Amino acid sequence: MRVRFYGLTALGSAAVPNDRATPAPSGPDLCACGLLGELPRRFLDGRDLDLLEPLRFALPGDAGDLKAPPGPPPDRGPIAAALAGRNERYGHPGAARLAGSLADPETLVVITGQQCGLGCGPLFTLTKAAACTLWAEELTRRGRPAVPLFWMASEDHDFAEVARAYFPSAGPDALTLGDDPEPLRPVGGRPLGSAAESLVARVLETAPSDDYRRRIEDCRQHLDPERCFAESFSRLMVRFLGDRCPLVVDSQLPALKSASAPVVRRLIERRAPVDQALASASAELGRRNVRLPVRSKAAESPLFLIGGGGRRRRVVWEEDGYRLRGGGSGTLEELIDTLNRDPEALSPGVLARPVVQDAVFGTTLMILGPGELAYMTQASVLYRELDVPAPAVALRPQVLLLGARERRWLERLEAEGLDLATVLSGSDELDRRLAERCDLDFIAAARTKLEAAVEELAEGPDRIDESLAVPWTKTGSSLRRTLDLFERRVVAAAARRDEVVRGRVERLRAHCLPNGKLQEREFTSLHCLASYGESLVRQLLTIDLDPRRLQPLSMDRPRAGEAATADGPRA
Repeated sequence: MRVRFYGLTALGSAAVPNDRATPAPSGPDLCACGLLGELPRRFLDGRDLDLLEPLRFALPGDAGDLKAPPGPPPDRGPIAAALAGRNERYGHPGAARLAGSLADPETLVVITGQQCGLGCGPLFTLTKAAACTLWAEELTRRGRPAVPLFWMASEDHDFAEVARAYFPSAGPDALTLGDDPEPLRPVGGRPLGSAAESLVARVLETAPSDDYRRRIEDCRQHLDPERCFAESFSRLMVRFLGDRCPLVVDSQLPALKSASAPVVRRLIERRAPVDQALASASAELGRRNVRLPVRSKAAESPLFLIGGGGRRRRVVWEEDGYRLRGGGSGTLEELIDTLNRDPEALSPGVLARPVVQDAVFGTTLMILGPGELAYMTQASVLYRELDVPAPAVALRPQVLLLGARERRWLERLEAEGLDLATVLSGSDELDRRLAERCDLDFIAAARTKLEAAVEELAEGPDRIDESLAVPWTKTGSSLRRTLDLFERRVVAAAARRDEVVRGRVERLRAHCLPNGKLQEREFTSLHCLASYGESLVRQLLTIDLDPRRLQPLSMDRPRAGEAATADGPRA
């Protein structure tokens, strides 16, 4: 059987196209719309960047300044060879080329990652992968060869997160593979299970078009119940992005585990200063009113041990050794002996994963989502404690898919003076903008008269009894609040006068913010590819890397019978 790729196959050995399409125009400011967390907003505004040190926060304009971390580069030859073989198994057409580049010590590394979610995870997973490729291509274009890597967090045991997928046509709720049958076991090596068959059947049954159904059928083999999560995820990502897919790194790859053993050993040996550094970082975040992304108790290490039954349990330091959350204990010598004999048994947690990753690859740039960026304010201290050169970090771009129908809705709203930022903002902002279309000058006039009357009457009580001044001040405040309340009611009433416009806004908002979340956090990648096919991949691989603005991508429905853009190797 021939494998057909939805991705665009790059030309030439460098895999950097010479005629990149013009990026979509800048969209709404995510900060202004309240759709970006407090910490990313601070960093984008250049505030509190010291919380990331020794990491450096990079923006697209900094590409020319990025370079390899100081010191001798790690020997990436063995792991590059292992990644070449694994990615060829996934069907990656550029596996040998990318792995060869990775093995070269002069090559810069750009990396991103995500859990191995069902159907290739939420849409932002593809956005991350595309951004990683675009950053690497930009560095290569500037004269410094760079390779993109995608770290697949296959060791995580959060089954509920990876076993859900949202297909809007199948109903308002996400489809799931059910309850976790094996808690604490890493999900990457676990099969999807029989529930996957029922889930795919539901998606096909509710498919909005024949083309949509055909595309799901085309990928069905990668959702076979016997496929493990990591294999399903990797094959779908490679199939979607083709030759420009980053090299996929399975965090359970034996060669990777062997390469990470030295930094994991330092983490064990330096457990006391590591614990103290993490506590200090958490305290500083508290002083700056930053919510802690990871809350842990003293002596809880950022390290897990995969033991009996394949269960992954946290290591907690004891005075003379360690214990495992949930039972079991041992000496430090026994733990290090386990690492020496079986490095696959030790697994970094969310705070240790970045430093382990960067020790192995000598990373130049790490692409992160808003939540991950917050994690790094705690994890950054580990770079100094473990003697690992720190990379730069960049916030990933965010996109919004608008089909022909949604573009028509938006065009009609823009003709009414309402932009996409208003659609994405809260209902109060919508009410205000709709009310602006009405003549509400009488409210402002009444407010002016009220303020004048309050000031004039304030002089009277003083002449009678000075003790009346405080009650009158409260009365004035009460009058102002009453007018404010009345104004809000007038604004809402004025806004309701145009229910047609409000209906259009609500329909478009439901598309942009399904279940109240940004679209790319809810829509499953497979759903988006089934909806838009080649058009989606083409646009993702030409997005602007600006992380501040939500980028609307104009999607065209695929032509009837449209398949892929290139044939790949035989499966």
